[in-house]
Amino acid sequence: MDRREFLAMTGVAAGAEWMGSARADNTERPDNGALAAGETQSLPRKSKPSLEQRLADYAAKIRYDDMPATAVQAIKRLLTDTLACGFGAVGAPPPTIAEQAFRQTYATRARASILANPHLIGTEGAALVNGILVRYLDLNDVYVGKQPCHPSELIPAAIAAAEEAGCGGRDLIEAIAIGYEATLRLNDAIAFLDRGFYSTSMGGYVTPLVAGRLWRTPADQIVQAMGIAGPRQFSLNAVTRGELSMMKALCYPHTAMDAIFAMRLAAGGFTGAPGSLDWYVANVKPSESNFSIDLESRRYFVDKVGLKRFPVQFEIQSVAEAGVNLHPLAVGRIGSIREIVVETYPATRLRVADPPKYAPPNRETADHSLPICAAMALLDGDVTAKQFADERWRAADVLALAGKVTVKMADSLVAKFPKGRGAVMEIYFDGGETMKNIVEIPEGDAERPLSRAALEHKFAQFVNPVLGATQGRRIMSFIDDLEHVADVRTLTAALRGEPA
Repeated sequence: MDRREFLAMTGVAAGAEWMGSARADNTERPDNGALAAGETQSLPRKSKPSLEQRLADYAAKIRYDDMPATAVQAIKRLLTDTLACGFGAVGAPPPTIAEQAFRQTYATRARASILANPHLIGTEGAALVNGILVRYLDLNDVYVGKQPCHPSELIPAAIAAAEEAGCGGRDLIEAIAIGYEATLRLNDAIAFLDRGFYSTSMGGYVTPLVAGRLWRTPADQIVQAMGIAGPRQFSLNAVTRGELSMMKALCYPHTAMDAIFAMRLAAGGFTGAPGSLDWYVANVKPSESNFSIDLESRRYFVDKVGLKRFPVQFEIQSVAEAGVNLHPLAVGRIGSIREIVVETYPATRLRVADPPKYAPPNRETADHSLPICAAMALLDGDVTAKQFADERWRAADVLALAGKVTVKMADSLVAKFPKGRGAVMEIYFDGGETMKNIVEIPEGDAERPLSRAALEHKFAQFVNPVLGATQGRRIMSFIDDLEHVADVRTLTAALRGEPA
């Protein structure tokens, strides 16, 4: 099916313009519609637009031609980093299991690509499998508003939806911009974490905005899709607490898969729960009576997103870096280390230094373990995806050194960077000597971004072993010139491994 056939199928003409809202005026009146005693007839009063409607209206204003060059460049960097993370997980159990289960369960038209896989799959399946690939290594981007989130998790759904419709590179840039800007604004406004939910819960509201732009869906249908997918996709914080599992990598991809299907339901006339996000803000404790969200379309926040140097939980980035910095000084004296004191933030201690993190039972828990990552950094001089794949975290020397790690609150860091992610590592030796390293801002943070050379190295490190250096350079060229790519299917063919 070409793009014209697809758009016709979903009820939108091939050349249709982005459509505005078709919402009806809602009025307030007694339940039975009758006037109460002594009441006089008045003009109907419009209700306030729902948050979903406001987000759809906001998304409609984002256009490539109006985007600053810095925002476009930031999106290309984020796309490069995201694909690197995805290729790094090729062959890992979680995406492999998900692909097999999807193909066995759903009979969908195969029209979207999986990274490094010659066989197409349904669009929902590509969003699912590629989403797990991107998230599994815990190496993808990070943004911290009222809670941490990984906005790059929306990119696999954007690529899949763009591939189905045969969109151009500018369309993809617009859709990714919409997804990022909506995610960052929601993350700055709503404290999902405080209410017991994982930040991936935003995906049910963000993915319809992304797919809707690529499929030229009318705004009222996008709002309905948000009302279908959003209320069903709230994930409990339990998935990232204590002993972790493969679920960590599934939450957003499964949400995106469901949200793409919700777009199809909405295009067919299925309606969603109106105002569900407003209801959540107002009713799920702690509720916010003075809630506000920044939906100013002339400002872009996408360049405030950080990247990761190490494949570990975002709060451990600075700890791993401090360990790497101290490695040359400590490696010959590991046996005489009496204690390793790591100073960090109170919330960090609760999340990544609780008892299960000192003897992690699986890889998913290990890359969220501060003591394990500190020990590997000191022993090996790096923390890499290969170490986790080889189960280095199970080694006796790593576990023994991790057992000497004590985590405390860093008063000086909290005072200087209240919302920062720094760390202080101090090593105490049997003879009374000490050595210390302070990382106030980890490498890769938006305030200390990865260089172009470092990003290219990260990309080549994961893509070249899978597709080869020539294909890796070809994909990089596509990304660098994305606004001039006429059909993203040329890019996705390269991602599958097809030669020029």
